[in-house]
This record gives sequence, structure tokens and C-alpha cells, in this order.
Amino acid sequence: MRSVQPAIHQRQQGFTLIEIIVVFTLLGMIMVLIFSGIDSGRNAVQKGEKKITAINEIRVVHNLLRKQLSRMMPMGFGEDDEGQLMVFEGSEESVVYVSPMPGYLGNGGPHIQKVEIVSGNNGLELHFSHTLLSNNMDDEEELNFDSEEPIVLLENIQSANFSFIGLDEEGLPTEWESEWEQPSVLPLMVQLDIEMKRGHRERWPMFQVAMMLDGAATRNRRASEHLLLQNRSRGQGER
Repeated sequence: MRSVQPAIHQRQQGFTLIEIIVVFTLLGMIMVLIFSGIDSGRNAVQKGEKKITAINEIRVVHNLLRKQLSRMMPMGFGEDDEGQLMVFEGSEESVVYVSPMPGYLGNGGPHIQKVEIVSGNNGLELHFSHTLLSNNMDDEEELNFDSEEPIVLLENIQSANFSFIGLDEEGLPTEWESEWEQPSVLPLMVQLDIEMKRGHRERWPMFQVAMMLDGAATRNRRASEHLLLQNRSRGQGER
């Protein structure tokens, strides 16, 4: 009997094959859970970064256009078919005007600037072009903007259009118009409606900007400010 007990004791040392398989299976499950958590956290961080980037992109474009359009100057950059000096061109797809350039985009002084909605590789795009005013004062041909590629302000656009408010023959503000038919006069207000493509992480806020007119046009400026406040209150009420 004494010789049997040690043999039994020796056979009980170590792990069986089944125990080893169970242990490795549990370790594998634990590793999968750990890496899944890390991957989920990384994806959440990437989504957050993309959302922040989208918000900042729209905010920068919004502020740039508001600054440039509000500072439009009644300076001619060409003549229309009737020989009248043109200070503003506007349609659903584009606007052309004169405004000071920010230093980080070009040389100082008034520039002829163009903002247009064009077709891109992934939907519509919002482009910005500019050229010095003096280069085209006596140019009867089509305006020649910088030979460089236009600045792409915004991509992934589903639909977009400009509209304008001016004064009628009685001096009262008009309704929003899709075509500007008074190229020798600046509009009171410019609106840019943009709908981003499905899946974009940020909506385009309401964009309505009133012109900063000179002292001789105080009445027009007050009308613009009144319209701006009125439209903003309507937009907030709809939300």
C-alpha cells in the first residue's frame, strides 16, 4: 500500500489537456473583449474629431463669407449691356462683388471677389476666387480671376442657392429674389441656403447678411438690419 500512494500523488500534478484548452479559450475571450473596447474607444475618438472638424470648417466658411459680403463696396468692375457701371452680379449659382481682402488670402486693397456653387467629384462645392480691382477696370472682356485654382470653401453639398433683397420702385424692401437685376446697385441683403449631403456631421446654419453701407444710405442700412432681425426671429420660431 505504501508503494501505491506516491504514484497516485504524481499523477495528480500539472494540468490536464481539457483544463489547458479551457484556460486558453478564456484568455482568448478576454483579449477579444479588451481589444474590442480599445477599438470602440478609438472609433469614438475619431468620430468626435471628425465632428469637431466639420463644425470648425463650416464656422470658418460662415464667418469668412459674412465678413466679405457685409463689407461690399459700391465700386464698379465692368459695364453691362446698357453701359451702366456694374457693382454687383448675383444669381442662384454665384455672386461677384468688390470687397477688401483679408491679409492671409491676398494683397490688401479692394478685390473683385467671386463666390460660386459648382459641381464637384462628390456633390456640389462652394468656390472662392479673387483678383485685384485695378486689373480689370478697363477690361471689356470677361473678368480674369487668379490663374490659380479657386479656393474650395466647402464640399459634400446636396443643394445650394443664393438669393437677394433690394428696394422696389417705392423704396420698400422686396421679397427674396433668385436673380439680381440691378447690377449698378448693391443689394440690401444676401442669403445663402445650403443643404449638406446625408451623413454630413453638421448642418449649415442660416446665412443672411446685411450690407455695411455708408452714411448716405442710413435708411437702407436700417431696413437691412430690420429685415435681418425679422428673418432671424422667424428662423428661431420655426425651430
